[in-house]
This record gives sequence, C-alpha cells and structure tokens, in this order.
Amino acid sequence: MGKSKSGGTRTYIRGRVGSDVYSIGRDAKGKKQQIVRSLAESVANPQTQAQMKGRMIMSTIAQALAVLRPIVDHSFDGAVGARGNLSEFTSRNYALIKADIAANPATGNKFGLVAYGERNARRGQYVIADGKASLPVALALTQASGIVTITLAADNITIGGLKAALGMSVEEYFTLVGMQIDGTALYQRFRINPSLADSTAITSDNLADIFATEGNSAAVVSLASNVIAITNAAIAGCCALIISKKSGGKFVHNPAVLGDGEDYDYSSNVALPTYPVGAENYLNGGDIFGLSETYVQGTASSEPSAETPSAIASVTVNGSTLGNGGQAVLVEGSNTVNANITAGTDSASYALGIVSGSQPALGTTVAAGDQTTITGNSVSKTFNNATTDSTRYICLVRDNKVIQVWGSLLAQGGGGDNHNPIDTGN
Repeated sequence: MGKSKSGGTRTYIRGRVGSDVYSIGRDAKGKKQQIVRSLAESVANPQTQAQMKGRMIMSTIAQALAVLRPIVDHSFDGAVGARGNLSEFTSRNYALIKADIAANPATGNKFGLVAYGERNARRGQYVIADGKASLPVALALTQASGIVTITLAADNITIGGLKAALGMSVEEYFTLVGMQIDGTALYQRFRINPSLADSTAITSDNLADIFATEGNSAAVVSLASNVIAITNAAIAGCCALIISKKSGGKFVHNPAVLGDGEDYDYSSNVALPTYPVGAENYLNGGDIFGLSETYVQGTASSEPSAETPSAIASVTVNGSTLGNGGQAVLVEGSNTVNANITAGTDSASYALGIVSGSQPALGTTVAAGDQTTITGNSVSKTFNNATTDSTRYICLVRDNKVIQVWGSLLAQGGGGDNHNPIDTGN
C-alpha cells in the first residue's frame, strides 16, 4: 500500500480484470509502481498455406522428439543441458525438413511428414548426434539392413582384441539407434563386459557375454571368422551408430544421422493437404498477386504462393448423393460412382480411386487399375459388384497416393449392415 499525492492511500493490486493484467514493479529509483498490460482479446490464426507448412514441420519434429528424447537430450556436444540439446535437435532438423520439402515435395523425400492430428512419429534422416568423436574403422553400420559389424584382427579374436579394434575402454559405449516403420524408436547400448579378462577368446559359445547391454531392444549377435555382427532388422533403412568416448572427464559423441533411405511416408504433397488452410487479407499478412513478401531492413525477398490441392466436393452413387464420411449399399451387378472435384492450383495428376478391402490410410499407394484419371471437374466410374465382394472406399488420389477418403461402398446386394462410419481424415 502506498500514499497518493492527493492524499489517502493507494493499494497495489495483482491479477487480471477483463483483458488487463495488473502486477507490481519498480521504477528506475527502485520505488514500487503499478504495472498494467493488456492482453489481445483475439489472436489471429490465418491458417495460410505457409503457416500450415510450418506447423506440419513442427508437428513432425515433435513426434520424432517424443520417441528419440532418451538419445537426443544429451547427444549434441556443443549444447548445454537437456534443453540445449533438444533445441539443437529441433533447429537442425527443422532446416533439413524445410529444405527437403522444397526439393522433394512428391518423391525422393528424406523425411516422412506427420499428417494433421497424427500422433505417431515417421521415419526420416534426422540428425541425432554431433561432436568431435569419430567411429573407429573396425566398427561399421550398413543402414539399409540394420547390421553392425566389428572386424577384429584375425590373430587376436579376444576381449583384448575387441578393445583394440574399437579403441574403447570398459567405461565407453556404442549405441545402435533406429526407428521402426511404425515410428517406434529402438536403441541398445553396448559396453565391453568389464568382468572378462583381455585374454578371453571370443567364440560362438560366449558371444552373449562379451557385451553388457541396455536399451529397449535386443539385437542378434553372431560371429563369422574374425567379424562380429550385430543385427536389428526392425530398424533397417533408418538407423545410426553413436559412440560415447571419454574426453576431459566427460563423454563426447560422433556426428550421426538416421537412415540413408528416401520416399519415407508421407511426402509434403500427401501430408500438407490434411492441414486446414484458411485465407487472410493482404493487409493482415495474406498474399498478393501470387507472391508472399517479407521486408527486412529494406531488403525484399519473395517466393511463389503455396499451391492449393484439388479435393472431392460431392459424390453420387447410382444417382443418389453420398455425403462425406457416408456409406452406400451397392446393387448386384453394374454400379456407377460420379464425383465432382474442386480443382486446385497445382499441376499434380489426380484420379478417383475405388479401393477394396480395409480403409486406406492417407499416403497409401493405389494400384493403377483402381484409379480413374480426372481430366476436368468431374469423373465417373462404373464397375461390377457381387454380394461376396469386400467393402470399397472412394478416395481422391494424387501422384498414386491417397490424399482424401470420401466414403465407403458396401457390397451387400440390396441389403446393408451396421458398418461403422469411416474416418475421412478431414
């Protein structure tokens, strides 16, 4: 409480009243003063294509970070603490994913991208470690197969020979890290068993004892002549080796990148259309004349505005309207599906897909025989149905991959069942 210049007392308050937040601070002379700041009553969320692309990248990194955190929260030697390491992982891979989207929007992509609302990681060539250490020549990983090999001197297949080949003490490690197709991260740390004497011969009989291991996976260890092989086929195509060497009282690591593959599901052309895109006026940050302008210290840079994908607008089955997410019962014999398309601004090739079996996930490759090419704003597909056929799904296909699921077609000839509503992914 303080005195008012006009007499009486004045109470300092803390808290929020409406959109105003009250707090107590001090002026330049150290005296208390009341501080008031106003909150924005509404926050713009334009959901532009560029904004959605940024959200897609961050969502992709967040899901990868969730499964890789036990590794990457301490694997960047130049970073300080867990927060610094996680920030390093995020910033490096954000730049790599952004560049990959620009270079490989449809195929050849080095990162799988997360669809809108998806809650699992996708494989990609993530930088997961960096430092001044290096892998010994005797230690090699074939990323395509998930096989690690350790080559010993032919005349020294012993624990001492293993230490010499790896250049590792019993306090040091190497870790095999990878991601399965379902996005699960697997890792296993290997340390030379400190209880075994250097003179201990390594044979097929004691392979299970030569390493002390920890992790959430168990690779298969084998021996052929003077080569020890460590195999984890579950992470083939997306894996890396990290060595942990002691230097100056702390561990240092080698540069490590997951995988050497490409065409990981999904590419940008498949994932980005699943994100909700709105519109924004020019004065509020929107695009003008097809260009997005950014001015920094008097220097302008521009890039072409993002392209809009096509989408199914309406569907009829045998003349009856089928709503988005709906189901239709096919008749026995000939059936016709008609679809109207909202044309996008991109130059991709689109087709109407009629896919049998279980509902296809976004990004699923559709066989050519199940596609009907769209050449205008409408498309028609006629096919025969038998009562024994499986359920079919109406999809929009771009570059041979599903980007939209509209509805399902039940095979019952004039009957019907209690088929569950489909997930349209919208």
